[in-house]
Amino acid sequence: MRIYWLLPFLLVAGCSVYFEPEFNLSDEVRIYQVVDGDTFRISSGEYVRVIGVNAPDRKEEGYHEATDYLRQFEGKNVLLEEEGENRDKFGRLLRHAFVDNKSLAVSLLEEGHAEIYGDYGGKYHEEFLSASG
Repeated sequence: MRIYWLLPFLLVAGCSVYFEPEFNLSDEVRIYQVVDGDTFRISSGEYVRVIGVNAPDRKEEGYHEATDYLRQFEGKNVLLEEEGENRDKFGRLLRHAFVDNKSLAVSLLEEGHAEIYGDYGGKYHEEFLSASG
């Protein structure tokens, strides 16, 4: 008789459990995980592509340096600002990103980890030119 209660316990105990990371559902937005030198995931789970700059992609020279540079901002609050298109073809949010009132794009340009993105001529174009020169 006692063995019958053991069977459901063993079935439940034998199941693997998968947990998604807990994302922040408040209004506060943080950089959760850096993907590469110009893309990161925020605390809501969304991916964000920094507008106006292009950092080296995987297998390109400078990829690791740009990615490592951006990683210093993981866990920090980030202010996101829209300009133009909302999302790119990969579904990432397109945003200007500011940490401690400093543009991540400008920081990447100043440190030589990114270039101005092709035909970017948006509202921060002059600041990007100054930072890359």
